[in-house]
Amino acid sequence: MILDLLLQSFSHYSFSDFYMIDSFRNDDDFLVWLLLMGALFFLLALIVGTALVIIFFLILFFLATGGILSASVLVGVQQRSVSKGFKTLFLSISILGSTIISLIFFLIVNSMKDWWENNIAIFAGILCGVLSGWLLGLLIFEATKKLAILIKDKYEQRANSKTIR
Repeated sequence: MILDLLLQSFSHYSFSDFYMIDSFRNDDDFLVWLLLMGALFFLLALIVGTALVIIFFLILFFLATGGILSASVLVGVQQRSVSKGFKTLFLSISILGSTIISLIFFLIVNSMKDWWENNIAIFAGILCGVLSGWLLGLLIFEATKKLAILIKDKYEQRANSKTIR
């Protein structure tokens, strides 16, 4: 009795209509959806990975900046000289920046020209960056010191000229 009811209710369906997922009937559609899901997962993983790398480098940058600033302040306080603190700041920033730029430059030139092994190119880039950064830092410090003296003299001249009149 129950079997007859079931057979009558499902008699207008064919056996091939009872697939759980319709895309199994056509393998091409299933493969396209599988490819799209894989591409979406890859794109999502690429976006998350890129965001994590950017966050890592930002954290590294802020830690290095905080270290340079705090070292400059400590040198200035310990030496009781604002000038020495600023000199340390300019030297640290220029040495770090020019070392990174010089290292990248030496690696790019070495990959194009194939002059040395990579270890020698890295060492040469670091050495060149430290030396040029030290010279650049001293140059920037001296130029800033001269500029500060010039600006101070100009303001003193204006202040003196207004008080005399």
